[in-house]
Amino acid sequence: MSKLRYYTHSMIAGCFAAAAGISAKCISEPSIPTPLCIAALILSNLLMWLNYTTALQGLRTIEATACTSIVNFLGAGLAGWTWFGEVLSWYWCGGVGFIVAGVILLSMDNADKDKTE
Repeated sequence: MSKLRYYTHSMIAGCFAAAAGISAKCISEPSIPTPLCIAALILSNLLMWLNYTTALQGLRTIEATACTSIVNFLGAGLAGWTWFGEVLSWYWCGGVGFIVAGVILLSMDNADKDKTE
């Protein structure tokens, strides 16, 4: 089976992880009912784990974790900027860039080790 299917599940897991973070932040918003935010938080986490474990069936752990983490960081940051008016400074963008680069390098390093073994 194609790895694309598992990468898709990994990206979906990252989106649900970002949604869980957004749901947690909504708990402190007085205009949104707290039970609704808690239900969204629980549902987002359940769907995130479902997709993440599906991704682990076809990808190495580092690949699934890297893909999920990158989508989560970017999704949560962009959602905070869009919906909550948070400022995304150059430091934040640079930090996310370094995190993404580090995760990719780590993933590539482990791929080289797998080939030699």
